[in-house]
Amino acid sequence: MSSLSRNFTKLMTVLIGVLIFLIVLSVMLGKSVNAAETSFPVPVSINALMVTLIDHSAHYIWDYGSMEREISADEWRTVQYYAIQLAGSGPLITLGGSGPLDKGWAASPQWTELSKKMSDGAMLALGAATSKDKAKLASAGDAVLDSCEGCHEIFKLELPTEGLTHMPDYDFLYHLFRTEP
Repeated sequence: MSSLSRNFTKLMTVLIGVLIFLIVLSVMLGKSVNAAETSFPVPVSINALMVTLIDHSAHYIWDYGSMEREISADEWRTVQYYAIQLAGSGPLITLGGSGPLDKGWAASPQWTELSKKMSDGAMLALGAATSKDKAKLASAGDAVLDSCEGCHEIFKLELPTEGLTHMPDYDFLYHLFRTEP
């Protein structure tokens, strides 16, 4: 057998080995994608998440950002906490939920874009809290508000739905503005 034939045989053996490896890899990756697709669904509606998680978290950003007094170290930590919750909520609501309109909302590119804008605004708030910059916090609050209003203009024209309403202390965090000692 000539050296050319031996080299060709070696090359074909290596190529067949690579091909087998790629086939096995694609099967394994296909199984992991299927496993991700069959993960459990979000068990509550997007409306429930909006009332109890998203709006609640956003109010801490809005209310602290609009305060006329200085923000204490503990309050900045609170802003960080709720900014993290809000930032994580954006991707969460793109998964849909158990509500009657949730699948349609989650399938919309506009929904995804507005959810990302909300998370981006929350990340700005997190940065503002880290640097303790009240002006940046107010700007971040405006960015979050713009995403919320944009979403409501397109997807949620009427309130409340599913019988979900805010508890009174969710709508305005009175304890933030208390002037009594």
